[in-house]
Amino acid sequence: MYRDLRDFLRRLEDLGQLLRVAEEVDPRYEVAAGIRKTSDVSGPALLFEKIKGFPDWKIAGGMFATRRLVALALEVEEKDLLQRYLTLEDKRLPPVVVKDSPAKEVIWKGGEVDLYRLPLVTHAEKDAGPYITIGIQVGKDPRNGVRNVSIHRMLLLGKNRLSLWAPPDHHLGRMIAIAEEKNQGLEVATAIGVDPAVIVGSQAKVPMGVDEFEVAGGLRGEGVPLVRCETIDVEVPAGCEIIIEGVTLPGERVQDGPFGEYTGCYSTKQAPVVEVRAITMRRDPIYQTGLTGFPVTENHTLVEYPNIALVYREVKKIVPEVRGICVTPGGTFRHHVVVSIKKRHNEEARNVILCLLASGVGIKQVIVVDEDIDVEDPLQVEWAVNTRMQPDQDVIVIPRLACSTLDPSVPKPRTTAGWGIDATMPLGDRERFEMVRIPGVDKVRYL
Repeated sequence: MYRDLRDFLRRLEDLGQLLRVAEEVDPRYEVAAGIRKTSDVSGPALLFEKIKGFPDWKIAGGMFATRRLVALALEVEEKDLLQRYLTLEDKRLPPVVVKDSPAKEVIWKGGEVDLYRLPLVTHAEKDAGPYITIGIQVGKDPRNGVRNVSIHRMLLLGKNRLSLWAPPDHHLGRMIAIAEEKNQGLEVATAIGVDPAVIVGSQAKVPMGVDEFEVAGGLRGEGVPLVRCETIDVEVPAGCEIIIEGVTLPGERVQDGPFGEYTGCYSTKQAPVVEVRAITMRRDPIYQTGLTGFPVTENHTLVEYPNIALVYREVKKIVPEVRGICVTPGGTFRHHVVVSIKKRHNEEARNVILCLLASGVGIKQVIVVDEDIDVEDPLQVEWAVNTRMQPDQDVIVIPRLACSTLDPSVPKPRTTAGWGIDATMPLGDRERFEMVRIPGVDKVRYL
């Protein structure tokens, strides 16, 4: 179990999965360029030790840039990732509030607050400015006080102002909307540099009303230690590096973007504004940034297995014999899904397609194949589409679906069409669809 970010960094270094970057880097583009490079070569996580203009800071990046790093964060083998995510919600442990935190060693309040003193990173060429990208936002439902833990981008707007792109169909965005109906702001804390269980737990696909800190506690094997904020009634992980305390300004919106989003395209939105009331941190803080953009980045690897687990659960309700699930890299691990099943009825694949398109999580394309197809092999999947599908019979198109997506092709915000392909063999006539196989290939030793 990792106690904090530093514990995780030490473990990665011991395993040769952390590279310390000694040369000076600029938080404008150069940090992100390093993370982009290590993501592209499936390299290690990075710890930048010399930041231009910020001599007292270090920046950690690419902490989840590969499946292996995600597996190390969960302390499991890569092959066991799906099983770990399927049991993510089974054991929840409540957090424990403690009095002390190293993130309170330095405290800025009121006029001392100055976000420009933090080494916020500008990532992509056309980004509107520096963004906080992997801060953990914590807010409380105005109706019942239940915490929500999530990750949303935040654009630097001024010394004490940030945007908070939390759309109203996300839990935190819904809480902001509920507060605004009473002409109130929502108190939101952003914790930067937390232990990996909290980041993974924040991505769990749990219903609104479930405290994601409890999910993180289950991952850790004990409750997450939380500390109360200085100026707002919110608790954050006690072992974090930096805490930004703020309140949303009711009814106020600001242009957030362009920002290079997970789709690989730029996104510009109207976002709520957070007025920062306090910033606290360690004396020798490590700022953590996360890269998104064209896949594959850590934004994508962090959602890959939560989305696979979600799809697996939904499909299993319809077809108990699920053989494989792949959310594809080109579909940003969100929008394109390949499912292999052992079907017992000729129309089961259609039910799977309709179920997943209606799930509301942004799935845009579903391909269903038989159990003999490796869903991780694009060649086999395309072959199945080629040999086992006729467009006039086996393609389903559904217009106007509500979804959670930043897909730039959608006609209206949070609205998409979806389509599915039944690339399975008919039950009664399978012989002519079978894949040609050569016996003994596995026994060849001379190649």
